[in-house]
Amino acid sequence: LSYFFHHKPLHEREEGHLILPQPLNYRLPHIPTKPPSFLGPSFLNITAAPGTTVVLPCRVLNIGSASLSWLRRPQLTVLSSGNTLFSSSPRLRLLHFEGSPDWTLQIGPLVPQDKGTYECQVNTEPKQSRTVQLNVMAGSQLNDQESKGPGPALALQGDSSIARLQKTEILAPDTMRVEEGGTATLECVVTEHEVAPPYFTWYILGAPLDFSQHRGGILLQTEKKRRSSSSRLTLTRMSLSDSGPYTCSPAGGDNATIHIIVKEVENRNSFFSSEDSSATELGTFWVMAWTSGLILMA
Repeated sequence: LSYFFHHKPLHEREEGHLILPQPLNYRLPHIPTKPPSFLGPSFLNITAAPGTTVVLPCRVLNIGSASLSWLRRPQLTVLSSGNTLFSSSPRLRLLHFEGSPDWTLQIGPLVPQDKGTYECQVNTEPKQSRTVQLNVMAGSQLNDQESKGPGPALALQGDSSIARLQKTEILAPDTMRVEEGGTATLECVVTEHEVAPPYFTWYILGAPLDFSQHRGGILLQTEKKRRSSSSRLTLTRMSLSDSGPYTCSPAGGDNATIHIIVKEVENRNSFFSSEDSSATELGTFWVMAWTSGLILMA
């Protein structure tokens, strides 16, 4: 009886069963995130005439919680940080839309004082950046350019009353069907541009094309002309997992997207094998019937 009626103090009885407070997510696994990464060349050299408008491209993937800034060197003048533009000049604009990897700095109409080095920087550790050298033509350069025609690089018309006719499209139906094991060729064309886009980026199933990570059998060709430029993506040995969206994104231009559906090809051997199987079963039936007839006759 003494055993049943013997009580220990509460703190002694439950001392070995104390439940320690834990953060709500202490059981959740660590989920790694991809660090920000730049697309396109690390250095661009842009030349334009006074009075025109230029766009300085900067394309970053997986920016996450990091912040992007535009700076002007060598003074290290901060022109923008995140979505905030610090310059009071109406000639500067930051072109960025939520969810877009593009953080484009637009300057225009240009004046000679705009010449210099501009840097697009992400505040990671270590810092990552892309540099654009902007050159503003003057004197004899302008005379030479007038005889050559439109300016190079990313110079746009300074007269905003003239509508831009530049258009990006993929020369294929919105939904493209390809048989399993076949080849798909996508040609992305940018027409009526003042200058050619410095580079194209293809997104395959939402991820930028990276030859070091994507499968083999992919060929990329780029062609630049005076009024139009194109990028041709060829995908061979298509599989069912290749079905999905494909996006062409020229630097400084609009995107274009189509969807590819890879159709499964029925195994032709299965047809013959089923016929062979049926023939075998039929032959077996007649053999058994013939054998049975011989037995009855005997």
